[in-house]
Amino acid sequence: MGNRRGCSFPLPPSLSLLRLLAAAWLVLLLLLPSPAVATRIDDAQAAVLVECAAAWGRTFRGWRVGGECNTAQFISCDGAGLVTAMWLDGRGLVGSIPTALGTLTSLTALNLCCNSLYGPIPASFSGLASLAYLDLQYNALSESIPDAISLMTALTSLYLSSNQLSGAIPPAIGALTSLQQLYLPQNKLSESIPTELGHLLELQSLFLDYNWVAGTIPDALSALTNLIHLSMAHNHLVGAVPNFLTSFIALTQMYLNSNLLSGSIPAFIGNCVALEVLSLSDNWLTRVMPMSIGALTNLRRINLYNNQLHGSIPSTIGQLEQLSWLSLSYNALTADLDDLIPLGNLVGLLLSCNAISGSIPTTIGELFSLQTLDVSNNMLTGIIPSTISGLIHLTSLMLYQNKLESPVPQGLSALTALKLIDLHNNKSSEALPPAFTKMKRAEYMKLSRNNFTGSIPASISSLQSLTYLDLSSTFLAGTIPTAISKMQRLSRLYLHISTLSGTIPPTMGSMLNLQYLYVHPTATPCGAGRCEVVQYSGTAFCRACTNFCDTCTKVARAPPECKKKRRLCSRNSCPGRICIPFVRSCQGYKCI
Repeated sequence: MGNRRGCSFPLPPSLSLLRLLAAAWLVLLLLLPSPAVATRIDDAQAAVLVECAAAWGRTFRGWRVGGECNTAQFISCDGAGLVTAMWLDGRGLVGSIPTALGTLTSLTALNLCCNSLYGPIPASFSGLASLAYLDLQYNALSESIPDAISLMTALTSLYLSSNQLSGAIPPAIGALTSLQQLYLPQNKLSESIPTELGHLLELQSLFLDYNWVAGTIPDALSALTNLIHLSMAHNHLVGAVPNFLTSFIALTQMYLNSNLLSGSIPAFIGNCVALEVLSLSDNWLTRVMPMSIGALTNLRRINLYNNQLHGSIPSTIGQLEQLSWLSLSYNALTADLDDLIPLGNLVGLLLSCNAISGSIPTTIGELFSLQTLDVSNNMLTGIIPSTISGLIHLTSLMLYQNKLESPVPQGLSALTALKLIDLHNNKSSEALPPAFTKMKRAEYMKLSRNNFTGSIPASISSLQSLTYLDLSSTFLAGTIPTAISKMQRLSRLYLHISTLSGTIPPTMGSMLNLQYLYVHPTATPCGAGRCEVVQYSGTAFCRACTNFCDTCTKVARAPPECKKKRRLCSRNSCPGRICIPFVRSCQGYKCI
């Protein structure tokens, strides 16, 4: 027998494969990271979470001493177990904000938006020196914004809108030099805008609207050249629209409407080349609209209504191809309407209560996207062009108080999306056009104070969506058609027409939604004298009831009227007409 010490025997193929697989598995195990160890929430901070949950009447998973970060709801932690973020928006929180929340010094984001929190913003928030994002919107927080907020120097976003915060905007906010977003609208903030806001050189959005802020817009804000959004609407600001705003080339939205601003629109407004929304309505602005407005080629909305602007609407507006909304009502402007036809993306054109004369151009039908057209209270003459039938998306058509004549185009019946049509106080003198009875989606129709003749067609009952119909002060004759009782959605029906005869059809008692029926006091009684008619300003009306002419009850008082004191308009926008102050600040007037 030979020496067998140095002999070797080959392994079976299956055993070799097993060895290779085992080696590969070992390598894989070495490469894989070891299982993560759950991070425990710092005990002191966990106690704060427990206190907060108790104060808000809620229970959240993991909010306990000994809880783990990876299983706790709505929070994030760092490796040391310190809370870095809390996302509790819309979680049904009720109560005040505990002062202990200010001890979570590692917080970078805190969102308590959209709850029912009340009481003050804790001054202890001054300890949140790392906080970059704070959202307390849509709660009921009160008292003033604490000066201690100036110590939160890491803040880039501060959202406090839609609360009940009062007092002045604290000048201390000017210390937050990293701030990019400042939202304070819909509170009760008052006094003037602090000049210290001019220190916020990184600011991109400044929202102060719907407050009681007064005074002028300070020149110190001229340093905010990074602004993209500016809104100070619905306040009590006075003075001029600052010229420095024309240097804000990044600005896309400018809302300064509903204030007491005076003077003119800055001549170089065209320098704000990024502007998409220009809203200066409901102020006391005078003079003419600057031609440079035509350089704002990104504009989508222009709101300048209810000012004292005069002169011609600049023809350069026709260059604003992106414009979808143009509202210039309640001024004293003139216009060549043909200049506006290139605005192919226009959805709303509102020019009421101005001094526009001439006729409606036939090219009006080229505004294919138009949904709202209001050129009422002007001095337009001629006829309504038949090309208006091309406005197939139109939902509101207001041409009232002009001098438009017959014929009313039959093409109106093609406007199948129309819900509101108001042609009252014009000079149409023809039989009531069949086009009116084909507007199946119409909800409001006012044709009064025209010279329409003939009878009220029974086919008007096909307007099943109508809630308001006014045919008063026309020359329609005959009787009220019985078919009108099929208009079950009608709530107001005005038939104060001296040339009507007969009685109110008893079947109208089945119109359960009808609240007011206005008829001529003698021409159209409520049937056999059994339904009392109440006189109101020369107009009689009956209240709808189970059976109109058997059980109608006398109405003891006139319909509700605006309690604001009426006066004759002294403004150029509506000379000689009756007007009432706007409800909010009475700085403007509205024709009625």
